[in-house]
Parts: sequence; structure tokens; C-alpha cells
Amino acid sequence: MTRRRRRALRALGGALIVGVFAGAGVAPAAQAAAGGDYDWWYDTYEVQAAHDSGITGAGVKIAVIDTQIDPDLPIFEGRNLTVSDTQICESRTEPVSETATEPSIHGTTMAALLIGNGAGASGIRGIAPDADVTFYGYGTLDLREEDYCRPNTDDDVSMFGYAVKKAVDEGAEIITTSVQRRAYENDAPAIAYALARGVTIVVGTPNADTPVDSGTDVASFNGVIAATAIDREGAVQTDGAGAPFVVPTTDVVAAGVNLPTVGIDGDWNSSRAAVGSSFAAPMVAGMLALAAQKYPEATGDQLVQSLIATTNGTQHDPARTEDGYGYGAAWLPTLLSVDPTTFPDESPLLSKQVGVPTPEQIDTAKTEGFVPVTIPRSMDQYGDTAPPSSGFDMASLVVWVVTGIGVLIVVAAVVVVLIVIAQRRKAGKGNTP
Repeated sequence: MTRRRRRALRALGGALIVGVFAGAGVAPAAQAAAGGDYDWWYDTYEVQAAHDSGITGAGVKIAVIDTQIDPDLPIFEGRNLTVSDTQICESRTEPVSETATEPSIHGTTMAALLIGNGAGASGIRGIAPDADVTFYGYGTLDLREEDYCRPNTDDDVSMFGYAVKKAVDEGAEIITTSVQRRAYENDAPAIAYALARGVTIVVGTPNADTPVDSGTDVASFNGVIAATAIDREGAVQTDGAGAPFVVPTTDVVAAGVNLPTVGIDGDWNSSRAAVGSSFAAPMVAGMLALAAQKYPEATGDQLVQSLIATTNGTQHDPARTEDGYGYGAAWLPTLLSVDPTTFPDESPLLSKQVGVPTPEQIDTAKTEGFVPVTIPRSMDQYGDTAPPSSGFDMASLVVWVVTGIGVLIVVAAVVVVLIVIAQRRKAGKGNTP
């Protein structure tokens, strides 16, 4: 680890500890539910100070792409929450669930981190409480498996690409998702479409137990912000053995260790402490929403430029590392202190692992809008839980070519046999007495 990185982490850890011991309002319900302080991020990022100054995310439209949600819980009372009637998955039509299960707890918690009012056992107070949040639900995906659904569209995109496209069409300014999937190259036009319209996309990076490798996941698309979880002392989350779980593709880190869930299995009236980069994505999205409200003239690319230039509590020239911290810890007070319009209006995240969308695809989207890949997808090739193919399928082509050649050989052989038989019959008739 470089000397600069060590200094940054010591400064970050000090800021976090000071924030906690300053005692600025920890939710009692959260303390009781977890047996400790898991509202630490609220004070660390000086969220209340931003709200007191009138910066609450008002008027900013955020799309949350997740599994399921219960929008009628007390934690959303008085908040601007809509569940989109867009059916993302062809065969899974349950974005709303009144039962606390893993998919519904996950989606509900992510939305609460943005606009929660502090009600219930979790005590979550949203980082951007007055933002307009629209929830796009896949339905009952198994978050512990590579579970997929067939998107409800004829365009050759994955469920993620389709959800992004619909969110942009329905006015989203910021999109956040904490459901990890493998990147599908044909989603590039949907991502380009979002970026071309100034929409910022934030994705949580894979966790240690996620069945998707970093670098091949949706956080690795060009232009997308990859957010990884850290604890109150600035350390990245650990794996099952207690070792730091380093995601080299990280762009920024944010709070995601010892945070509350809204509900536990079968019970919306309880909460538990949890860990994961799922938390980091809405945390960063909420910070960007506050910055977007304060600086309404800033473009999406300028907000991203400002985000990575104000990490670790200072304004600086962005410098990215692959040690799991990326450009550093997203830092709300510094982000809000810097006018994003002073930065270039271009994405600083266009050299990522997946390699798409390309600048050319983004330019095309600016002039032509969403231009889906025209190669048709076989509607019978994949089962409901299988992922879409990753583009051109050479193996399938080889099978078809070999099969075609075999058929031609058989047909040719039959023709030859018929000709021989016909000639013999003709010869036989000529020799008859």
C-alpha cells in the first residue's frame, strides 16, 4: 500500500471516529435492534447538516433496480416512493411483497437508505429523504445464486439493460442497483443511452459470497460507478476468513459494514446488522442526489468527476488505485462544497474492464437515442433462470454448419443412388430379348 494511501486511510479513520464520538443523533431503535451503533454513517457524512441547510434531494429522480419491496411499511410514510408498473421480467411479476423474505428485505432496505424516515426497528434515516424514488423490481430472484430472468422485451438486452432503459425513459436522473449480475455486452446501448442523457449509474461491487467475479460484473461497464463497502474505520469489508475482500475494479468506497436491514426473514418489525457493498451503492447514489439538488446545472458526468475528485475529505486530482479503494472514500461534505460545473463534462470512467459502451456508442446514443443490437436472440435457447448469451455464439454456429454439411452429404448420397438405380434399369431394358 502506498504512503499516500496509508495517509488517506488514517485521515479517513480519524474522521469516522470523530464523527461517531461527536454523538450527533444515533437512532435508538437501531441501537436496540443491533445491540450497537449501526447508524454511524449518518453522522460521519454529516447528513443532518446537509438536510438542515435545505439539501435533502428534493426534486431529484432516483431509480432503484432491485428484487422486491414493501412500499406500505411505516418507514416510507411521507416519502416520495413509486413502484414502477413496468414488468421487467417476463415471468416474474412480483415487485411488491408484503412478506419479509430475502428479496423483499433487500430491495426495501436499499430504498430506505435513500428515503427512510427512521421508523421501525431499523431506524434508517435516508440520505436523500425528499428525493423521488421509483422502484423497478425483478421479482423473486435468488440473490445468492446467478439467478436470471428473461426480460419482458423483444430487444436483445438482459434484465439489467431493460431496467436501465425503462428507468431512463421514465425520467430517472440517478440509477442505483445492488443486485449483482454478469455483464451482458448487448446491454451497452442501454448504458450508452443513460450516459448520453446525463443519467448517473451506481452499482454495488460483488461481495465475497457473490457468484459473480469482479471485472465481469455490471459494475464493470464503462461509465458506471462501482461502489464497495467499508466500515466506520475506513477498512474494506472482509471475506469469510476475516481477510480484506479487495475488489480491484472499485471506483469509490462508502459505508456498508454494520448497517441495518429493514426486516428479518418473516418479520418486518425486526432488524439485524449486515455487511455488503449493496449498502454502498445507494449511499453513493444518495450523495449524488444531494449534489444534484445543490448544483442543478451540473451534468451527470460532472457529478461523477466531482465525486472522484472530492474523496477522503479533500479536493484533489483524482488518482485511482487497484487496492480496493479506487479513487477513495466518497465524502459528502466535500462533495457538496465543490461546484461540479467546474469539471469537464465528460465521463472519467471509460476505460473499464467490460470495454463497453464505447465513446462511439455514447455519441450515437446522443443523436439517435437507444439503438439496440439487431442480432435476434433465440427465445427457446435459454431457460427462465439462465443468463442471456454474451453476444456472438461461435459454438452454435459451428454446430449448425456441421449439421448443414451432414445434411448435404446425405442428400447428395441419395441423389447418386437414385441415378445409379435409374441407369441400371435403363440398361436392363435395353438387353431384354
